[in-house]
Amino acid sequence: MDSNTITAFATFMLVIVGITQVKSLTTQNRQSQLIFIEEYRKRWLRSRKDWGVIVFLGRNDDDYYQVVKDKIIKEFILLRDNSNLSMPSVWALDSARIIFTLMNDICIKLLKNQIKINDVYPIFGTELLRNSNPLRKLLEKSYYGVHSRFNNEKHNRVRREIQDWLIYHDGVRRRCLILIDLLWAEASRLEDLPPYDVKSAAEAKLISGEFCRNRIYKECKQLNNFFGIFIGMKLSHFLKHSEYKTPCSNIGVDKNKLVILEKEWVDRLLNKIN
Repeated sequence: MDSNTITAFATFMLVIVGITQVKSLTTQNRQSQLIFIEEYRKRWLRSRKDWGVIVFLGRNDDDYYQVVKDKIIKEFILLRDNSNLSMPSVWALDSARIIFTLMNDICIKLLKNQIKINDVYPIFGTELLRNSNPLRKLLEKSYYGVHSRFNNEKHNRVRREIQDWLIYHDGVRRRCLILIDLLWAEASRLEDLPPYDVKSAAEAKLISGEFCRNRIYKECKQLNNFFGIFIGMKLSHFLKHSEYKTPCSNIGVDKNKLVILEKEWVDRLLNKIN
């Protein structure tokens, strides 16, 4: 065996070893991702009552739609009505820390490209998105200090405490909003939401779409420095799944298809009634 053959064989073996190591590292990384996802799925399930507190405070005082049983809602009402105006509402603030910290941790992993949105989406399903409006009332600065005339004074005051906490933890607040945007884009891509909700979000994105894409791009750069540019470009582009499709884009909400889906949705509702 001459030296050229030996060199070629050694090179071949090095390539094989390299490929094996890459596959091994990829498998280990995927296993770590799955462990993380399972851990946060369990955390989300354990925080059901805390999630109920957030939805309760984000909604109006007498709102029909809640995510926990009536018995637990009555507990929240009792806690709210017994709250002391000169003391913080610890029960509400604890729930805010649990829910928004969990969402923040997951979002950071997404923004660092350590997990994928299609892995995270099943943790929350569409339940979080169906309650995105009360969530945004707590998270969006535009709602800060705006009291609903349907709420009693103590409900508005406890809500304001949560808003204050989020203002002081602005990074958590931003990343929770980013997570909602990413989940909404994934739900739109999968056609998991009623056509009316998809249309409503797409209409809103005509105004806020560019702002949301810039926000996620800046957050990625801040977390990842140079490599954040590429991650930010990818994720900001992904948000277009929840926007109306443009002539120069191959993703997004197709208006013509949306009309068909809306008709099918109405037909199913009519058939159910009949």
